[in-house]
Amino acid sequence: MIGRRTLLGTAGALAAGLAGVSTASADPAHLPGGPCIQPDQNVSLASVAGYDDVVRQLDRIARTSHGLVNVGTAGLSGEGRKLLYATVGTGPTVFWLQARIHGNELHSTEAVLQILGHLASGNPAARLIREKLTVVVLPMYNPDGAEANIRQSTIPTRTDLNRDWENFVQPESVAYWKLWRRTAPQLSLDLHHMGQAPVVAGTNDLNQFQIGARSIAPSRMTAEQWLTNRQMAMASVDALDHYGLANVAHYPLIDITNAVFSRMLMGGTAPAGEQPVLHTPTKGAIFYEVRSVGQKSNGQLERLFTIPTMAVLTAAADGSLGSYDVSGYGSLPFAVQEQCGGS
Repeated sequence: MIGRRTLLGTAGALAAGLAGVSTASADPAHLPGGPCIQPDQNVSLASVAGYDDVVRQLDRIARTSHGLVNVGTAGLSGEGRKLLYATVGTGPTVFWLQARIHGNELHSTEAVLQILGHLASGNPAARLIREKLTVVVLPMYNPDGAEANIRQSTIPTRTDLNRDWENFVQPESVAYWKLWRRTAPQLSLDLHHMGQAPVVAGTNDLNQFQIGARSIAPSRMTAEQWLTNRQMAMASVDALDHYGLANVAHYPLIDITNAVFSRMLMGGTAPAGEQPVLHTPTKGAIFYEVRSVGQKSNGQLERLFTIPTMAVLTAAADGSLGSYDVSGYGSLPFAVQEQCGGS
């Protein structure tokens, strides 16, 4: 069995190779909540993975994986782009890992592609994950929004795809719901970005990472789901705390029933012509919020995704997730939003 030391070492080994790349041409102010994007500052997105990059990287990873990674298409976006996903591993526990459901939340795509490449490697922890898990990776849930650099989809409607698992107005939502039903993931993780300048409540410390263990009220979950969510959350927080990479806070308490992960946990809805999933297979579904563009290093942003994600994958694979200590969850601080560079 891989213990906590190896779990953290695996995440660190993956993170160690990530190089920071500057996204800003100006030198932002280093004030509380900073560095910050300035009104006259040019922010280049050239180093951020676009849809064509995802196509190329998935093809490369699959070709060089010697059959370990398979790439599929869930359907087509509103503009006709393939909704690509990859699977790696043959284990009985299915783990759903998605990124960039909001098109302008940039760095999660590159992070999950790095994780996918690592999972196809000869690393001992990667081999264990492949043996125990089947990981379904969605690098770019919202390719049309990503290409337009907007939060929502584009056509036929401009819709927040993370609010569309009740009405299913977008083809992306229908396609991914069907993929969820077919793959039946027990665990799910969603990677997001948040506003540029939150600080940990009661301090002047920049909050770079927020943990979202509840997209719905715990009363809407089973006891097993709420426990699993907190276990996934604390495995994530402990991994980041070990490396001292971020000041961590709770995501604000929300209860949004039409979000993707909310409906994975609750079931009960379906696109037109389909039968709702009444007994959901999903036992845990959480999300990360990482500080968005405004830090100097792309690599740092991506590490804030890769390190906790690898920690949760490893804990799920080695069996430690089911007994993970959640006693510290209630003491995690919240954050407050500040004007970037403000006091």
